[in-house]
Amino acid sequence: MAEPKRRIAFQGEHGAYGEEAVRALHGPQVESVPVLTFRAVFESVAEGRVQGGVVPVESSLGGPVAENVDLLLEHDLQITGELSLRIRHCLLAPPGRTLDGIERVLSHPQALAQCAGYLRRRGILPLPETNTAIAARRVAEEAPPRTAAIASRMAAELYGLAVLDVGVEDSPDNHTRFVTLGPAPERTWTRRKTALAFTVENTAGALYRVLSAFSSRGLNVARLESRPQRRAWEYVWCMDVDGALEEPRVREAVEAAQGACITLRVLGSYGVA
Repeated sequence: MAEPKRRIAFQGEHGAYGEEAVRALHGPQVESVPVLTFRAVFESVAEGRVQGGVVPVESSLGGPVAENVDLLLEHDLQITGELSLRIRHCLLAPPGRTLDGIERVLSHPQALAQCAGYLRRRGILPLPETNTAIAARRVAEEAPPRTAAIASRMAAELYGLAVLDVGVEDSPDNHTRFVTLGPAPERTWTRRKTALAFTVENTAGALYRVLSAFSSRGLNVARLESRPQRRAWEYVWCMDVDGALEEPRVREAVEAAQGACITLRVLGSYGVA
């Protein structure tokens, strides 16, 4: 008897970039499970309704996806893998429409921001939608006049839309970092990273002492950002360090940093594709 497929949640509809990331990270053998919100991805994993989840955490053009960074801090779930996905946006409309006839476009706010220059040059009004694939489905089902969607070519195929233009993002170097929660995918990784979240006293040199625990051991801090806490003007720092927690110098650096922090939590030590 064949084993049931592992179910992996993503935000949006079938055809979303999140589903592409699920397949790229976990392979085609898993079942992609669309849910309405990013919070629903985390809750579905935490409550065991799915075996894992995939969410975006940073865009090369739009910066961090703040909601998902905060959800990582809120939930006790481990990051178990990361993927940098090349995002290639398409302008989609019902068959028979032409590019010159488009006046409005629906898409996720991040996608609209990534295509802002293109839309401005063509005089197309951006209208936010909760997800790129949801925008594509809405345009396909409702066929609003003079309206298109920005989404993936996969979404065009799923919803029977015509591709009016390809590569409408403003930069050819448009990537999104996705992370997976739950069991680690069975795949080959190119390198390893460790993600941390910590708080320090608001005093001179407090952050420096944490960072020096890693720099003194020759470890690269790949990312550092702050997120506000519930108390005014107090922050939690999120940091990615190259290297696995199983490596002695990474483990030693984390232990040394812990002594300089009020709190320190390992969000995951995982492979990067």
